[in-house]
Amino acid sequence: MIKRTIFGIVSSFCIIFSANGQASAQSNEELVNLEKIIPAAKKYIGVPYKYGGTTASGFDCSGFMQQVFKEVGIQLPRTAAEMYKTGTSVSKSNLQVGDLVFFNTTGKPASHAGIYIGSGQFIHASSSKGITISNLSDPYYWGPKYIGAKRVVASQLDEGQFRDIAASFWAHDEIKKLAQDNIILGYESDYFKPVEEITRAEVAALLAKSLKLNMSNRTQNFKDVPASHWANGAINAVRSAGVMQGVDNGNFRPDDVLTRAQLSAVLVRAFELNSSSGAKDFTDVESGHWAHDYIEKLSASGITTGYADQTFKPEDDVNRSQFAAFLYRGLEK
Repeated sequence: MIKRTIFGIVSSFCIIFSANGQASAQSNEELVNLEKIIPAAKKYIGVPYKYGGTTASGFDCSGFMQQVFKEVGIQLPRTAAEMYKTGTSVSKSNLQVGDLVFFNTTGKPASHAGIYIGSGQFIHASSSKGITISNLSDPYYWGPKYIGAKRVVASQLDEGQFRDIAASFWAHDEIKKLAQDNIILGYESDYFKPVEEITRAEVAALLAKSLKLNMSNRTQNFKDVPASHWANGAINAVRSAGVMQGVDNGNFRPDDVLTRAQLSAVLVRAFELNSSSGAKDFTDVESGHWAHDYIEKLSASGITTGYADQTFKPEDDVNRSQFAAFLYRGLEK
């Protein structure tokens, strides 16, 4: 489980290494959303290897890693050898999503590197396959050549814990379980930001990851989601799965926030909910409301119970803790 403190915290500032080894400061108001790492990396699957390559037309191993971390707001040095000198060392048994893993493939230390993505796998620029996912312990090649890992986003709290999620918080258990399963990573410095609104791009990324959808399609299908967008692959994945579509005139509006009514439609499609039997009657969702049937199915499934006053508040925006609770319940179905 990747957790969240950029190497070297000073007071309320997070220190991020720049390519020349210097550091730049970032305030807590601009914490990096680490949940973007896997979608940002997987959208490049299939891009060819190119020695010295730093763009989507072709990457070498460090060029790929530098690009991915740049997209989520973290600056890494240019070469694998320089990356090996940053962060803090971590044992293979304690790897977390987002750790940098290193290999000796040429007789020189740290001649190849990749990004750990959980379940013993890492994503990297292979000279023979381009951007691909490999097994860290492959006995025929990667296992024997593995030399270590560095954490540039390090943990200070126990796995699944966040500084702003108390044990008494209403969604504590759901958030903790999703974090332990490497689905929700939160922000650097061990923050989750539970009341922050969640965007359409972030919802797409979390659903694509949770549903194990293929995020390698980098085609631009929406005018406002270029191939370079960090969530391009995830957005294409949920589009292909029929979970989320565009909203107007060929746009996806990745930075828009979802309402509870809109999210109900997305979740019904994502988890293929069909039954309305046993659904609650919400006083603020009339039968003519466009999302009435979606909300009924979400209620019948137990994913939502609404509010204590028997309302659903369909036009309210969804925040991160609400989405986490909905997602957890959907995955448990």
